[in-house]
Amino acid sequence: MNTVKEYDCPNCGGSLTFDPPTAGWKCGYCFSKFTKEEIDQVYGDTESENLQEEAGDLDTYHCESCGAELIADDTTSATFCIYCKSPTIIKQRFKGKFQPKYVIPFKITKDQSIKTYKNWIGKKLFAPTSFKLDEEIDKITGIYAPFWLFDCDAHGSTSGRGTKIRTWRSGSYEYTNTKYYRVERQGQVRYEKIPIDSSTKLDDKYMNMIEPYDYSELAEFSMAYLSGFMADKYDVMVDESEDVMKKRVEEFIANRLKDTVRGYTSYSPISKTADLHNVVNNYALMPIYLLVNQYKDKKHMFLVNGQTGKVVGETPIDHKKQALFFAAIAIVVTIITMFGGALFV
Repeated sequence: MNTVKEYDCPNCGGSLTFDPPTAGWKCGYCFSKFTKEEIDQVYGDTESENLQEEAGDLDTYHCESCGAELIADDTTSATFCIYCKSPTIIKQRFKGKFQPKYVIPFKITKDQSIKTYKNWIGKKLFAPTSFKLDEEIDKITGIYAPFWLFDCDAHGSTSGRGTKIRTWRSGSYEYTNTKYYRVERQGQVRYEKIPIDSSTKLDDKYMNMIEPYDYSELAEFSMAYLSGFMADKYDVMVDESEDVMKKRVEEFIANRLKDTVRGYTSYSPISKTADLHNVVNNYALMPIYLLVNQYKDKKHMFLVNGQTGKVVGETPIDHKKQALFFAAIAIVVTIITMFGGALFV
């Protein structure tokens, strides 16, 4: 049984890749284009059968196009052959408990993500020069990142202390009257599709910042969407992710209840609780473009939302470049001060 999956063009046998602008598939050899319905007609039955089997982790796979034996770590699920560049999907990584329910297909292309990143990094005046080189930026890679999506009903409550302060003057004296109140709020709310990053490879801080996604474009999972992109499977279990989700919900509902507190001079929260019910989780893949740069032995991660184009990341400061910049300004200021208007005569 083959352990990898490639989507070949029905017309010429070349490799098919998912094309974000058309939300279809295209052949890089004969330039044929196919819709999801046409792909399903050709590959739908075999894909459904393959995804029903349970599987373990693989360390190697064979490229069906050129036969090369390649190594992938135990969370890589879709990749490229480094010899013939054919997009390859490791079918075993999407079986059983590792089969996603949903996927948001890429909406922007790699070229668009590069342009977006260049505009963003171009505004970082003191970013290291290497971060702006075309040969580095071209390494940006489209990846389907694993997420747990949670639905739940939440009942939240908060309590705090509110004050009402009144001041007035009588003669030469100023008086202040402060009244203290115990303020309580509670409410019920329904949350749907709370995303929790489920890969230890990706920085949770950046994965939170790259949200939101437009879930109206959520599609039933098909391996065909992965063709032409990298993909990871989850390595953070659902129980651990649910704990993270509960903390987020507690913050969500506490802030929402706090917004209902009005009519007080000041308000200080004291406690908050959130009870979750009817929790449902679904495994999904979300599109990101990833670029990792290194500066002074430290790796810096940059992400582009593959659906919305939002860019996140932290840029280190090249202190040498910064010093030269301010030195140049100081020289210009000194010259103007010394010669004054004579320079413009």
